Amino acid sequence: MFKSHGKLEINNGVRIVADWDLIRYYHQLVEYYTYQTKRLQLPAHGAHITIVNPKIHKNVDLNLCKNIRGIKVEFFYYPEKIYVSPKNYWIPVTCEFADNLKKSLNVKETNNWLGFHLTVCNNKFNGE
Repeated sequence: MFKSHGKLEINNGVRIVADWDLIRYYHQLVEYYTYQTKRLQLPAHGAHITIVNPKIHKNVDLNLCKNIRGIKVEFFYYPEKIYVSPKNYWIPVTCEFADNLKKSLNVKETNNWLGFHLTVCNNKFNGE
């Protein structure tokens, strides 16, 4: 487990924006782990942890978040528990602030929610 931080962004949803170097590092490790046999790219939307996604979380009043825009948020990530799907490589994240924010906004998760995570890389656009 490692500790890091990011800034809270409220723009078509709520997310924690982390440092690009964090996912660049793990992207490189995944490429080395796969012996560079897969064509993997960095996430199109940068290094972030989604808290509220308006495509999934309907009827969430983001006006309640205006006063916390840009604050520094601490989170913990677990690279040893990386999740590999057919298209993505995700690192699980825990964040007490994000948990509390979702509760205060009354966000309801679907059954297929994977929890907070950082997407390290994917092969979505390579036709694999």
